[in-house]
Amino acid sequence: MFLKNLEYLEDYVSGTKGDDTFIRLSSNENNYGPSPKVIEVIKNLSNLTYKYPDSSYSELKNILANLNEVDKNNIILGNGTDEIFFYLFLMYLNTNSSILTIEKTFTYYRILANIAGAKVIEAKRGENFSISCKNIIDSLNPSVRIVIFPSPDNPTGAIIKRECIEKILNSIPKDTIFILDEAYFHFVPKELYWNSIDLIKNYDNFIVTRTFSKFYALAGIRLGYGICSEKVSKLYEKIRMPFNISLIASEAGKTAIFENEYYSNILVRILKDKKLLMEKLKNIGFEVLEESYGNFVFIKAPENLGNKLFERKIVIRDLKSFNYEPGYFRITVGKTEENEALIKAIMEIV
Repeated sequence: MFLKNLEYLEDYVSGTKGDDTFIRLSSNENNYGPSPKVIEVIKNLSNLTYKYPDSSYSELKNILANLNEVDKNNIILGNGTDEIFFYLFLMYLNTNSSILTIEKTFTYYRILANIAGAKVIEAKRGENFSISCKNIIDSLNPSVRIVIFPSPDNPTGAIIKRECIEKILNSIPKDTIFILDEAYFHFVPKELYWNSIDLIKNYDNFIVTRTFSKFYALAGIRLGYGICSEKVSKLYEKIRMPFNISLIASEAGKTAIFENEYYSNILVRILKDKKLLMEKLKNIGFEVLEESYGNFVFIKAPENLGNKLFERKIVIRDLKSFNYEPGYFRITVGKTEENEALIKAIMEIV
């Protein structure tokens, strides 16, 4: 028989897709796609898929280390950041332990903790869906082995300040790790961005994770990485599966990092279109969260909005699986013409 804690395991609910005729604004993908050079690299690798990749991934790690100004031994890789979370949870959790996260956030943290047989503690949010530093620290107890949450948050886009991160790190024991999930950090405005990575020099138990799925538009090939102390990375390397990153993912990732001009231009367009989309949604009469910094918009609207848009072949994310009440939605900022089609459809509905 399987383990008892798995019997009532909740399903991970992904964004509804629809077929290729739909406008997909439900999964925070970068609908502009990867750069032409990355696409060319992927195509050219089609004849080499019989080969195993370099199991050490030294070249990719060196490139990521240079990008983030750390040592190669501070880099860990995963088949998406979800796999990194899986291994870290495996390393630190048991049936007597807990994770601490925030309420109504990325649901996979909770699922992974349940797989490990650990408990889940959820700190209450602050005003206006913010991440409350006080509530996180007040929720700590001796069973907590992992503190984890995203910044920007998914699905609200709320961000956390450096001083809060340091307060949390100074409030937990050294054998408890703090994972900061930065899947959406590229979309934070320069005036609000701060570099979390330099904290790793002072805190061996601090880990930052980042992904190629959002900014780099490579969600389909599954590639994520973490930046951590060498102490953590050494154990991680011992337990990760061999060849966990495909040849295509590794080469595409290495290429994407150097495509600065392409991705920077796309980023400018996404941020400009997000501002315009937020204004139009507010003018329609929806509640729009202003302090939100992902490639998406967090809104409250009529409960039937998602279904009505689906009838018009546009998919947005209903947030019931995040434990929000009906009427809350997350909308990915798509291509300019997709955003315009969305607004046109909403105007027809309301």
